[in-house]
Amino acid sequence: MIGRVSLILFACLLSGASQAADYNTPATSQYQASTLRGSIGLRYWYSQNNSEMDTGDFNWNNVDGVSSHTAEIVGELEDLTTKIFVRGYAGLGRNSGGEGDFYTNPSGDLEETALGYVVVDGGWRFAEFANGQIQMKGFVGYHYLNDSIDAVDRNTVIEQRRQWHALRVGLTAEGDFSDRFSWSFDVAAVPWSHNRVETWESNWTYGVEADAMLNFDVTNNWQIGVGGRYWWLQSNFDRRYVFTGEKVVFEQNYQRYGLLLESRYLF
Repeated sequence: MIGRVSLILFACLLSGASQAADYNTPATSQYQASTLRGSIGLRYWYSQNNSEMDTGDFNWNNVDGVSSHTAEIVGELEDLTTKIFVRGYAGLGRNSGGEGDFYTNPSGDLEETALGYVVVDGGWRFAEFANGQIQMKGFVGYHYLNDSIDAVDRNTVIEQRRQWHALRVGLTAEGDFSDRFSWSFDVAAVPWSHNRVETWESNWTYGVEADAMLNFDVTNNWQIGVGGRYWWLQSNFDRRYVFTGEKVVFEQNYQRYGLLLESRYLF
């Protein structure tokens, strides 16, 4: 009798262990680590702007010393398996201060105007060095920029609406100094852009855009950074004199540069 009971108990324990093993096996195979990583954050950009448009002999306008305060939202998402990423940022701010000359006449102080822009890039992480501490990425992107000028010349208000739709092609290098400090550097060539200044249009625009950041990991998921940014866009406008029909080329030289502050959440 005791032997039969012992045999039944042993069979029950063996069956339970088998069911537990069958229960746990699928569970471990169903859960896998995510192959996506990314970030989302906020930036502040304090920048200075100067620009000029002339023919070399005739100065159409010249703007200098414009200060701008801009708030940005920034984000990035990368697939670790394919090494493909997409990222972007959008900013909205105000221009203030500065002086300009329009049609050879000094305008005095400029009025406040809005500044807005959107940058979207997509690319591929193609190389790693120093045991993965340094990474290289290539990207192609799009840049929209709206930066207008308003001035008062005596009793006349001078308004100049300026917009760019630019193609970006560039490289990104990023790496780690230590467990908490990291760095990144972007440089993009602008091989083409459509630039509109009021009713004037130019499809001959080129330039360079660059960003550099130094970051500190406050926690595993929170990062703060400081850096700088530079934009240079050169446009040519083909025009003709009304009375003679002679061709004349106006060149617009646009520059914006300044300090970046960033707070970003990593996931």
